[in-house]
Amino acid sequence: MSDSVITITVTGRDAAAARVNCLIRGLTSRRPLHAQIATDAVTETGKRLQQLNRHNTATRLGAEPTNFRDRNALSLQPVSDDDAAYMLIPRNTGLGRAFHDVLILPGTGKTYVTLSASPRTYGLHVRDFPEGTFDFAIIHTHRGPCPVMIFKDTKEIGYWLRRSVTQKQDRTLLPSDADWRDMARYTSVEYLKHLIENQPS
Repeated sequence: MSDSVITITVTGRDAAAARVNCLIRGLTSRRPLHAQIATDAVTETGKRLQQLNRHNTATRLGAEPTNFRDRNALSLQPVSDDDAAYMLIPRNTGLGRAFHDVLILPGTGKTYVTLSASPRTYGLHVRDFPEGTFDFAIIHTHRGPCPVMIFKDTKEIGYWLRRSVTQKQDRTLLPSDADWRDMARYTSVEYLKHLIENQPS
């Protein structure tokens, strides 16, 4: 009986080690990865906001849409550091409604919050009209007496006036937590691929 010699040659260890070392170097500081996650989150969230651009109020009033959500999309800001990726959402976007009810109160020195009641006022403030455009009036509705601003020329209601307005939470205004996790996971994978594909030869 003769002995058999089997030779096993393992290859690719150097290439694998180079990839691992490349990933270690690339992740020594997480700041670049977090910056990319924040940037991609803003981009994808902005796209969804633009797709969401609802015009319910404009349609009901027969007014031209203000494309408010398009402007919201442009106002999102990516922020990152060594520890995390963030997306800043300015307060005046109204997107806080995705997480909680929003109570709107009159501004300093004002008594009422104005709600557009006409296509002529939709997307505009009272201050956008010449002085003397409106008269204050009280009308009677099924809810009782209601203060309004009416156009002097047509006697049409321009604005409903409220002491406060509560906007109920609407989580669909922004991507879900699961959607954001998926975005971060996809960006992380692509970032790691980029590190490997661009490692020094």
